[in-house]
Amino acid sequence: MTMLWELGWWWARTSARAHGVVAGLRGFRMPQPDESWDWLTETWARRAGDALPLSWSVRSHLAERWVRFHSLPDSQRYAGCEDEYEILLDRHFQVLAALRDDDDSDLVAIHLRCDAEGRFSAEAEFRKVAAEWALWRTFESEVDGDPDVALQQYAFVQRLPLAREVLDPLLRRTADGVDATVFTNEAVDWIYAPYDGGADVIAPTLADRDHLREEYADWLSIHPTGL
Repeated sequence: MTMLWELGWWWARTSARAHGVVAGLRGFRMPQPDESWDWLTETWARRAGDALPLSWSVRSHLAERWVRFHSLPDSQRYAGCEDEYEILLDRHFQVLAALRDDDDSDLVAIHLRCDAEGRFSAEAEFRKVAAEWALWRTFESEVDGDPDVALQQYAFVQRLPLAREVLDPLLRRTADGVDATVFTNEAVDWIYAPYDGGADVIAPTLADRDHLREEYADWLSIHPTGL
């Protein structure tokens, strides 16, 4: 297992270097952070602290208001057919709508892209995101607790309506383990962080968390930790 992990890590590093070379040859330039989103940096720090906009990180840093919902019956992790995708997407949408409540403003979507050694690799998908989303900021995190190995996270943002036709493609890619996109509001009162298997939810208050647990009790894990 260790040899396989090391081989995978070596391949990721080699691939990142190759992409970086290709990016330079093609003349691609990383966009600069969009200053119109500076307010989100301050708000995120105040409401989410040091949490990364990723499911495992918000769960770790904001555990008091956390609850997890599974996206398929019997804690099935991945959808195997279109009917199961419909169940999965409907569950995501219902909880998002409950968090948004009577707030009719757009959601704030945060989409992360990362590269193994803090380098930027401009593959086609990254270029597409950079063209369609605003670059908010970057985050750095250690890999497997090693302070000498940093993972650079590029956080792109945009405002999106609470509409199935807009959110379904993003949620589906996250459910398949392809992308990582989390959702919040401008005040960062709550955070909805889907992953491939469900969603980690940071509710506005403890009472809101308890209400969500009761409302969607059938979607909770039977594991004593709630995972």
